[in-house]
Amino acid sequence: MRVLSFDQSTRVSGWSLFENNQYVCSGVVDMSKSKLATTERSFEMARKLWKILNKYKPDYLIIEDTQQQNNVQTVITLARLQGMIIGYAEAHGTKVHILLPSAWRKVLGYSQGPKVKRAELKQQSIDYVKNKYKLDLPEDECESCCINDAAHKIYNFSDDDIWGEK
Repeated sequence: MRVLSFDQSTRVSGWSLFENNQYVCSGVVDMSKSKLATTERSFEMARKLWKILNKYKPDYLIIEDTQQQNNVQTVITLARLQGMIIGYAEAHGTKVHILLPSAWRKVLGYSQGPKVKRAELKQQSIDYVKNKYKLDLPEDECESCCINDAAHKIYNFSDDDIWGEK
């Protein structure tokens, strides 16, 4: 069972591939230096993530849900990116699960809440991946690994159950 996860954004998106609940590989799509306007950059990010979907042909795609941002336009842009990814995956036979950041972090035992800053959450992901997989990866790549790992704890991915739900 192949499970691909994305920690998607319009600037840097992390991804990871697990097969039969084992880490296989991961990477980042870095568009942080792109001169494209936000909308065009999000379209280009979607195309790059589609290529990863095409390359690995997962049974499941796990993506992080869009969360509240200080800027409404950011939420709209991230929601559009999420929609492009979901639509493409579903059109190509990949089942999609969407996890709230707080949900996957809770499953992995993160310290979280209003007093825990974004940088602390990112560091917990880096530490988790270092401890569990003995890998030293960039934060977005670590987050995608953590999303994938949490999804395996939440869903019962099996060849018998195409939805991977308990």
